Amino acid sequence: MKSVSFITIHFGANFGSVLQTIATYRILKSLNCNVTCINYIQDRWTWKAYFNVKKPFRLAKRILYSPIEFANRYIYQSFLKKHVKLTPEIYKKDFANKCPKSDVYITGSDQVWNSKHNQGVDTIYYYENIQAPKIAFASSFGQEQLSEKEYTAVKELLSNYGHLSVREESGKRIVESMGYFAEHLLDPTFLLNKEEWQNYMSQRKIKEDYLLIYTPYNTIDKQAIFDSAYSIAQERKLKIVTFSWNLQKEKMADYTITFANPGDFLSLMHYATYVITNSFHGTAFSINLNKQFSVFMPSAFSTRISSIIELCGLQSRMVLAQFSIEQSKEIIDYTTVNKVLDAEREKSIEFLKQALL
Repeated sequence: MKSVSFITIHFGANFGSVLQTIATYRILKSLNCNVTCINYIQDRWTWKAYFNVKKPFRLAKRILYSPIEFANRYIYQSFLKKHVKLTPEIYKKDFANKCPKSDVYITGSDQVWNSKHNQGVDTIYYYENIQAPKIAFASSFGQEQLSEKEYTAVKELLSNYGHLSVREESGKRIVESMGYFAEHLLDPTFLLNKEEWQNYMSQRKIKEDYLLIYTPYNTIDKQAIFDSAYSIAQERKLKIVTFSWNLQKEKMADYTITFANPGDFLSLMHYATYVITNSFHGTAFSINLNKQFSVFMPSAFSTRISSIIELCGLQSRMVLAQFSIEQSKEIIDYTTVNKVLDAEREKSIEFLKQALL
C-alpha cells in the first residue's frame, strides 16, 4: 500500500474547501492508498496575523469579532477532522522538516496555485525542496493568465511533477504553454455522486419547499440576486433560504441558517427546489445533485465556473447581464449531463491510477 500525502486549500470557513478535501481523501482511500492530508496553515491564517492590525478601530473590531471567527473555524475544522486524517498543524517556516514522509505527494484540488488568493506564489503548494514523486490533481490557478514573473517561477516549480492535471481549461492552457502536458479533470467533489454525498448530509433543515441562495463572496449586485430569487419564489411558491457566517439574519430571506457546517450545506442543497449561487462549489453541487439552478457570475475567479458550465453544456444557466424569469422556467434534463459526468469521473480515476503506479 502506497503512502500518499496531499496538500490542498482545506482551512477556513468555506463549504467547498472542506468538501473537496473530503472527496480527495475518499477517492485516494478507494485506490488502496494510505492517505494523509497535510494540515498546512498559511501565515495569514494564524491568530497572530488575525490580530496584527495597526489601526485601533480595526483591531477593536477584530477583537470583538474573534469569538465568531473562532466558532466558524471550529465548526469547519471539526467536521473535516471527523472525516479526514490530518497531520498536526504545519507552518511555512518548518514545512520541509515536518512534512510527512510519503511515497507520493499530491497537490490539489482547489485554488492551490491562485497567487491572488495566496497573496503571491506559495511554493509550499508546489512541494519546493521535497524530493519525491509529485502529482497535481485538478489543481487551479483561478485566473486566465499569469504575470511574467509568476509564469517563470511556476514553470520551474512544475518541472518537478511527474503528472499534471488541472481543474479548468484555462489552467490547461497555462501549463501547456510552459511545455508540459496537463489533463483537464473534474473537481474532486464530482467524484462522489449524489447518493455518496448523502452519507455526509445533516437532517433536513427546512420543512417547506424553498429556494436556496448561496453567494458567499464576490457578489456584484446583491439586490439583483434577491430580486431574481423573489421572482422565482413567487412563481413556484417557495420560501427563500440563505446562509450567515455570523449572528446577523438576512432581512430579504425567509430563513437564515447561521453557523452551518458542511453537512448542513449538503442537506440544504439536496432538499432545495431551486438554487441561486455565484460560487464554484455552489455551481458544482447544484450540478452534481441535479438541481434546477441559476449562477450569477462573480466579480473575480469566474473561469472555474464557466469551465464546468461549458463542460456540462449548461451555459443557459449563467446570468451574465440581466436575469430572465423565462430562463429559470427551462427545466434542466440531467440525462445528458450525468453521462458527461460519468465519463469525466472515469477519466479522473484513471488519471490517478496511472499517476500512482
